[in-house]
Amino acid sequence: MSFPLVKFEKVTFRKYRHIVFPDTDWEMCAGENWAVAGAGGSGKTTFLEAAEGRLMKINGRAEYCFKNADGTVASDPQSQIASVYFGDRSVNYGDFYYQQRYHATETDGIVTVREFLGSNVDDARSDIRALHIGRLLDTEIIKLSNGQFKKMLIVKALLKKPRLLLLDNLFTGLDAEARDYIADTLERVIGGGTQIIMTVDNAPIPAIIDRVMEVDRFSVKRTLLRKDYAAPSAIPDRYPELPDLPQAPEKTFETAIRLDEVTVAYGGNNVIDRANWTVGQGEKWALTGPNGAGKSMLLSLIFADNPQAYANRIVLFDRKRGTGESIWDIKDRIGFVSPELHVYFRQSKTCREVALSGLSENPYRRTVISDGIRRFTDDLFAYFSITPVADELFQRASTGRQNIVLLIRALVKNPSMLILDEPFQGLDEHTIAVANRLLNEYCKDRTLIFVSHRPEEFPACIGRYLYIENGRTSER
Repeated sequence: MSFPLVKFEKVTFRKYRHIVFPDTDWEMCAGENWAVAGAGGSGKTTFLEAAEGRLMKINGRAEYCFKNADGTVASDPQSQIASVYFGDRSVNYGDFYYQQRYHATETDGIVTVREFLGSNVDDARSDIRALHIGRLLDTEIIKLSNGQFKKMLIVKALLKKPRLLLLDNLFTGLDAEARDYIADTLERVIGGGTQIIMTVDNAPIPAIIDRVMEVDRFSVKRTLLRKDYAAPSAIPDRYPELPDLPQAPEKTFETAIRLDEVTVAYGGNNVIDRANWTVGQGEKWALTGPNGAGKSMLLSLIFADNPQAYANRIVLFDRKRGTGESIWDIKDRIGFVSPELHVYFRQSKTCREVALSGLSENPYRRTVISDGIRRFTDDLFAYFSITPVADELFQRASTGRQNIVLLIRALVKNPSMLILDEPFQGLDEHTIAVANRLLNEYCKDRTLIFVSHRPEEFPACIGRYLYIENGRTSER
């Protein structure tokens, strides 16, 4: 007979000023592995925090029964739990700034992967090999790609040899190969006695999962066996009404991007290797390739974040880089989203303030916000059904809602070109469908660069594809 590893009895939690998961009864028995499913903002990550003991318990009982080798119950249950959250709570970035990851010489005080993993890194050799991060051990953590960063966090968690492993949005932002070998790693970890609770969004539930909990409005909706669970349809019954969209800026250029034999090197290694790419005004491109292939590095040249752009032949908006334009002149014409961007919003700003900050990337310029822009911003919050979030602090929003806010931020500035690097992380399929309907209409007269490891996420307007691997580009 299996015993409860974790048991909630009529327990209620508090997160910030909100009551969450009131009067919850739930138990996780020995040998079980759970997925927590639900729409974006429904409370999936919050449930992981509750299970980990991060949240204040205001009534009821939460019991943990992690048994030692001699059969006694561990006195410190927290020592038996490891977690991997892919939001801003994962790593303290201190005073680092976003563009610093592309500056080869500004590395003082930035820990490497080896230093982050700690003195017992040798104990993780098998996981390091399995997750393919051995060559990254001496790389500064802010220079990792989104997928590489996630693999590092998994290795760090496994070093603890936990009895309970909590995983938030595990497969989001990972290429197909990485998803496969991480699933193999988890299967091995489960075989060693670790149990898992993981949140799921638009990815299929892995075969290692036995049971599913559906959550809605920060409450447990139901629990069921994995074989009895069917994910909701990704196609909405009815789309929300599109807001009035601004007219695209006047067409003042023919070529949005031209890269001619572009090379970017760090430490003698070519991260981008003689890349060629021409994007005409109004074209819609998907940029694809495995984790760590150089996608974000390529985009950093275009969004004026990487100083090596000046050593290459790059044309943006019909103008060669380094002929007198400022980085702000370039950034003002581009709406930008990246998987790492939300980590660097450390100020106490509301979600609406973060969205409006996209009107100007120049921190030294005072931006006048018109009533029309404020209405459009509020209309976008309403379109995504997150109006109540607008006045909440950005840092307290769920990862999925943060990413919606950052997408809104890119749209309100009315740019000539959108660069959307993994914009749908943490979003359920319903919200992705709603977002793509908006993007297809919004981008009719704009240039679009869209990055994702999941072709099903591409907006229908995408017509061309650039593939990059080991820094080399090819059109597909």
